[in-house]
Formats: sequence, structure tokens, C-alpha cells
Amino acid sequence: MLKKIFLATALIVTSFCTGSAARADFPEQNITIVVPYPPGSTADLLARQLGQHMSTTWGKQIIVENRPGAGGSAGADFVAHAKPDGYTLLLCTNSPLTTNLALYKTLKYTADDFAAIDDLGGNGLLVVANPSLKLKTFGDLIELAKKRPNSISVGTSGNGTTAHLALAQINKSAGVIMTHVPYNGGTPSLTAVMSGEVQVTIADTTAALPLVRDGRLVVLASSASQRPQVAPEIPTIDESGFKGLVVEAWAGLFAPKGTPEAVVNKINAEANRILAIPDVKQQLIRLGIDPAGSTPQAAASRIKTDGPIWRDRVKEAGVALD
Repeated sequence: MLKKIFLATALIVTSFCTGSAARADFPEQNITIVVPYPPGSTADLLARQLGQHMSTTWGKQIIVENRPGAGGSAGADFVAHAKPDGYTLLLCTNSPLTTNLALYKTLKYTADDFAAIDDLGGNGLLVVANPSLKLKTFGDLIELAKKRPNSISVGTSGNGTTAHLALAQINKSAGVIMTHVPYNGGTPSLTAVMSGEVQVTIADTTAALPLVRDGRLVVLASSASQRPQVAPEIPTIDESGFKGLVVEAWAGLFAPKGTPEAVVNKINAEANRILAIPDVKQQLIRLGIDPAGSTPQAAASRIKTDGPIWRDRVKEAGVALD
């Protein structure tokens, strides 16, 4: 009997030590970071920044794999069902794990299918207008919308996108009705407002800011909780007199549920180290991303907090996608 107990104990200790050693040696092979958007997107650029530095630190290739589709849900679904060993990661905005769960009725994953690793940073959207409107502030836009109900057309990057939900929130909070015009992406929406096809658009800071600085668009406000670091002269909607009206996206790093905690913590520490490198930080700020970095627990908590907020916004906007 004692011999059996000794053997069982030895097996447990050996298994524990072997598992600990494997996690300590992580990574032992190449890592794939899945970005559920096309190349050149903000998340894609962020993934490539992280991948470059992780590769240097760990001596392994970090492969950035773009898997766009269904607003980011296609890539998220792939990672949710990948082996939980830390070698397949997801870098996405909050949408696939919050908004999309309310938008799409046939998703085969939930937010609980992921282990949160890091809150990498966030950004708001810019409310920009065609110069012909001669607007100077966000308040001017709302005043005009009240005077001319249904006459202001606002382009967005598509139905159910963060920009669309931001417009729905603005209409509700400000008590106005501005007409939503969805486009197939942020670039067509910006092109439409420059041509006068629509009068206003709500667009990604990275894409809209160069057009503002070239004088082709007029920026009225940022939807973020704080002024963007890349352009601190731009006021937020909140400080423009519409308290609490905040709509911002954030990028996070995730692994499949069940990934060992030691692996999650090691990736988290490396990601936070990279975000703190001055050159990296400045490059991200220039892209319109305000770098953050957090604990895995804080990133997981943010998803849980954001989920109900975005579900309510989807309901208010009256959007449902197949």
C-alpha cells in the first residue's frame, strides 16, 4: 500500500515539475497572433509591433495572421477553438467579445471561451464634418441637427460598427435625429464626407486625423473619455457639454480558455514591457492608440464590464446581423 502511495505521489510531483518547466521554457516554438481584420488596420499594426519585439526577446518567430470576417468574429472563433497552449493568440478590438455577441445570433463562441492577457490600449472615434457646413464645435452640430431634423446625414463604416453605435448613442443622448448612412468600411465613409455625399462621418482617429490636418475635414470632437494623446487640441464629446457620452474602442490580447496561467502571465509581462518602450509608445500614439497595459485580471474585468454596455447600445440602435 505504501509503495502505491509513493508511486502515485512521485507521478504527481513529476507531472507538476514537468508542467512547470514547460511553462518556464515558454515559448518553445513559433507563436501565431491572429488579427481578425485586414492588413493595415490599427489592430494589425499593433500586433506587428508586439510581434517584432517578442521575436527579438524570445528568439521565436511571431506570425501575424489576418483572418477578417463578420466584424472580427471569424478570427475570434478560430482562436476560441485553438489549442490552449499560448501558441495561438487573438489581438482584436473589444468588438468580437462584446458588440458582436449581441449583433450576431449564430456565433459559436462567447467571451468566456477566452483567457484575457492584456488591455493594450484604446482610442476614440472622431466626429468630422465637411468644411462646407461651417461647423466649429460638436455643439454646433447638435444645434444644427435640432433645427433641421433628419437633414444631417452621417456616414459610418457599416451597420453594427462602433461608429454606428456611437451615432445611435449621440442621437439618443442629444435628443436629435441624424440619418445613418452605412458604408463598407471607414475609408469609403471618409471619402463620402469629403465629396459631400454625406455631411458628417464618425471615423477612426488614425484614418481621419491626417485629413483634418490637411484641411479636407473639420474635426468637431473625439468620442473617447480623454483627449487623444496624438491630438490633445481635440475636445471630447463629454467636455463639449454632453456629460457621460463616451464611446471608445480598446485593443486586447487574448488566448483560448484553459491556457496555463504561467503562460498568460509571461505573455502579459512581455507585452507590458514592449508598450513601455519609448519608441514603441510614441509610434502607437502617432497611430491614434493611447497605450495602456494591464494585468490579465483587469483585462478580463473590462470585458465583463463592457459587455452589458455594448449590448444595450446594440439594442438601442435596433441592429441585428446574421
